[in-house]
Amino acid sequence: MRERQSGKAYFGWATAAFLAGFVGYLLLFYTAVPERLQIWHAVFIPDWVVMSWVGGDFGRFSVLDRVPVLLVAGSIVAIAFVFGRLTLSFVRCDRQLFRLEIVVFSIGVGLSELSLLTLAIGLLGGLRCLWCFVLPIGLVVALAAWQWKRGAFQQPNDNATGIGDAATTDADWLGRWGLWLGVPFVLLILFGGMLPPWDFDVREYHLQVPKEWYQEGKIGFLPHNIYGNMPLGAEMHALLAMVIMPGERDWWWGALAGKTVIAAFVPLTALALFAAGRRFVSTTAGVFAALVYMSTPWVVHVSVQGLNEGAVAFYLLLAVYAMLLSSPPVGPGCRTGPDAADSGGKRSSVSRSRPADGTYRETTRVMRGRILLAGFLAGSAVACKYPAVLFVVLPLLAWSMFCERRFDWKRAILFLLAVFVACGLWFGKNWALAGNPVYPLMFGGKTRTAEKTEQWNRAHQVPRDEDGRRYSAAQAADAFRQFGWRSHWLSPLLIPLAVMAFVSTRCRRLAWMMAALVLYFVLAWWLVTHRIDRFWVPVLPIVALLAGVGAVWSNDRLWRSIAGTILVCGLLANLLFLVSTNRHDHRHLVSLEQLRRDEPADEHGASRVNAFHRYLNEAVPKGHTVLLVGDAQPFDLEMPVIYSTCFDDCVFEQLMKGRTREERLAALREHRISHIYVSWAEIERYRSPGNYGFTNYVTKSVVRDELARDQGLLRRVPLNINPDIGEVFQVVGHTQPK
Repeated sequence: MRERQSGKAYFGWATAAFLAGFVGYLLLFYTAVPERLQIWHAVFIPDWVVMSWVGGDFGRFSVLDRVPVLLVAGSIVAIAFVFGRLTLSFVRCDRQLFRLEIVVFSIGVGLSELSLLTLAIGLLGGLRCLWCFVLPIGLVVALAAWQWKRGAFQQPNDNATGIGDAATTDADWLGRWGLWLGVPFVLLILFGGMLPPWDFDVREYHLQVPKEWYQEGKIGFLPHNIYGNMPLGAEMHALLAMVIMPGERDWWWGALAGKTVIAAFVPLTALALFAAGRRFVSTTAGVFAALVYMSTPWVVHVSVQGLNEGAVAFYLLLAVYAMLLSSPPVGPGCRTGPDAADSGGKRSSVSRSRPADGTYRETTRVMRGRILLAGFLAGSAVACKYPAVLFVVLPLLAWSMFCERRFDWKRAILFLLAVFVACGLWFGKNWALAGNPVYPLMFGGKTRTAEKTEQWNRAHQVPRDEDGRRYSAAQAADAFRQFGWRSHWLSPLLIPLAVMAFVSTRCRRLAWMMAALVLYFVLAWWLVTHRIDRFWVPVLPIVALLAGVGAVWSNDRLWRSIAGTILVCGLLANLLFLVSTNRHDHRHLVSLEQLRRDEPADEHGASRVNAFHRYLNEAVPKGHTVLLVGDAQPFDLEMPVIYSTCFDDCVFEQLMKGRTREERLAALREHRISHIYVSWAEIERYRSPGNYGFTNYVTKSVVRDELARDQGLLRRVPLNINPDIGEVFQVVGHTQPK
């Protein structure tokens, strides 16, 4: 009786403290970013939201043109499942998994394998040869079909994992139907993923580099685009889609299909969270984790923009998931470990003794398979982004070595071997092409000079405050506020529910393990990066898993009602924010062909396509080339382009500096350059205090006075645009193509 009264008192105090803290958090959350209150626009002016989907004109409505994009993207995911399913069976890590786990792990492994296959074929120069892809893919599909027919694939253990018991105890409506609340976010993500890109980084390299490689027919070193020489594992799906996509402008439509695959990492991560919550805690916990993650504006933002943080987040979560499956149970009520499927979450005798039969050997194989799986998935994160070595591989390596509370070098070696298999080809590529496996982060390499290295390091250093300090209490407090509630794209659900995970006695050790991983991630982000909020997005699935644990800390009916109400209200607030924010392109139902050109309705209308680029697409003669100066976003240009990022040698300077008029003209003719576009606005931005910097050679005096007025080499094209923003020049006397 006393224990029951004590439990009720604990529940009452904990619930009251949560509600008071949640109200205070909401005040901080909405006052920190007033734009979040604009959700009422969507409530009171719903027709405005609907009209934004068609660009203000129902005459621009189109949906069927998305079908080829979806078919190609869906084909890539389906092929990835076949690749991954075969791999899981081969390394025996599909044993004792239930169906959804097999699906998400198979797709995760398969997407990484398809990325590596595309990289390998590209390095061999086979990007314009469709059969180079059809033959290996066909072989793997045929092998998988043969294995399936002969019954080699392990059948899912849905009825043996204790999952059914968990689902039965979660008799509330969220446990049964809650995932349907995520459908609007899935649609928002997929339709946003199919839109042409707006983001600077995406048009500079995430989609531009695959476009260049595809048009070149091979993967090689890019001396003009430093970012193109980093690992681009997620972007390989865009390159593969360009190869598969039929018809005219296959590179453009393929880029949209690849961007859709990148967006699909978010719903895949949500499914993985649901599976993890269901296995380790309960079905309702999985539903909460999936919905909280998928509805977080940061997650939707990076996915629809075509950025690769969603892919890194997916691989981080799956790697952690695999580590949990290969580890001893993390607490009462949490089902982990290789024998969890048979024991309902309790350690079986297999793990405590070495029986004479093959049970122990089979369990050992399963554990090794899951360590290999975790390492491969961690390496897949590195194949998408260099920082994953710090954020993903290092903490999981330590986990693999000490998960049994003793040093286990065999597990560590297995883990590292799998990491190398997943990302080693990217390091080998840079070693062979740039002379440095970690180009351009450190140790120099091809095209790198002391000045360029200093410029790069200055741009990516840990920022200083007004007193010149990199690390101070004020900066730490600012980062805490940013991560907690002030970052523009945060969700009001994420942090409050995650905090409640530490109130739960059900899976407290699991909560502390995940919290330690989050703390390590955020500390590493603060200590060694340039503290861009987007760089901590990959850890949000772990925070969402904590939120799932916190949401089910009590089985009391009152708490379930409170948690369910908060979830529904939070999902609605996030959805209204996402459909009303002016920082996204909402034209989900506008013809993609119209969005490709994106001609504004009037001269002051917003457009995805640079007005100078639109002119160049119409004016440049076929067979000629455009030279961009200051502008490093050439994705939408449809003719051959010569450009360079601010961290690379300026091509304009190389062609013009220290040469006579005749030598300059000869150089322009050699490269068949008919037009030069100078973006003064971008150059000024680069040269502004605290920015990346830009070569001092390019000035208005050199371009306008010396090259155009004095030498008559360039003739300015009159456009109805402020020349201080940018100018297009035609090369005088350029030859017409034969």
